[in-house]
Amino acid sequence: MTGTRGGRAGAALAALAACAALVLSACGNDSKTSTASGDAAPKQAADPAVAKLVPANLKSAKVAVFGDWAPEEYVESGKIKGWSVDLAKAMAAKMGMTFTYQATGFDVIIPGLDNGRYDVAVASLGVTPDRLASLDFVPLQKEGTAFGWKKGSGLNVQKIQDVCGKSVAVLTGAWEYKYLTENNAKTCGSTPMRIEQFKDQPSAELAVTSGRVQLVAAGSGKLKYSAKQSGQLDTSDLLVNAVYNGLGVKQGSPLGPALKAALQAVINDGTYAKIRSQWGVTSQGDLKTAVLITKAHPEG
Repeated sequence: MTGTRGGRAGAALAALAACAALVLSACGNDSKTSTASGDAAPKQAADPAVAKLVPANLKSAKVAVFGDWAPEEYVESGKIKGWSVDLAKAMAAKMGMTFTYQATGFDVIIPGLDNGRYDVAVASLGVTPDRLASLDFVPLQKEGTAFGWKKGSGLNVQKIQDVCGKSVAVLTGAWEYKYLTENNAKTCGSTPMRIEQFKDQPSAELAVTSGRVQLVAAGSGKLKYSAKQSGQLDTSDLLVNAVYNGLGVKQGSPLGPALKAALQAVINDGTYAKIRSQWGVTSQGDLKTAVLITKAHPEG
């Protein structure tokens, strides 16, 4: 569901865990807000062709940010950071808009879009049929699910059947939970994986590194970033079920077409590639063409 890059210091996960405990413990009831800019986000001028797509009454937007999905989006030292955050800031500038960012728990983001608490989600949202029932998406990348295990445990996942009969930690509400649950019987038959949900990603990974759970499943970028930072996980080269993920808005929101145009503008002027490169996440999942994915147009 999410992306990654390795441009932060090794203390990122420790700082993130502290922030998650101190800042995000309410999981969205009292979200931490921040307007601090990411290091990689260049200054942008409004693009008239993009700005004209923004309705006159929508010059500002409340943006929910998933607070513990480094390096896409996360909180460090009280500031909201990440490559997707930097991209959102560049896109907001192209749109001539002011975005106010609020870090929150993943499980409150989709309900918050539905009820109007938030206008945009920067949450590495994977596009799924269920989510298309209420949301539209402007993906920022395409990414698959990878698996991680405690370093030195002797485990290895080279094909999807290697997860059968094992315990697998996943983030509550994440695409991985839905995908693995729906395909458990088909993939594993009489030796199903035992899927365990965790409130946040650091807890899911801790369950594995502490030996309580055998595997963790997450977006490949995020998981490989965590493994690099902690030095406690090995990760699979296997990627399954690559999907678009990125920004979400309420179904039919006029911000959807404007965000799509803004993303294409930052792709065209090189900002997208620059931000991705600075964060170390350039991959085969990079986009060359922005798309708006809706229920009526699920391929964009």
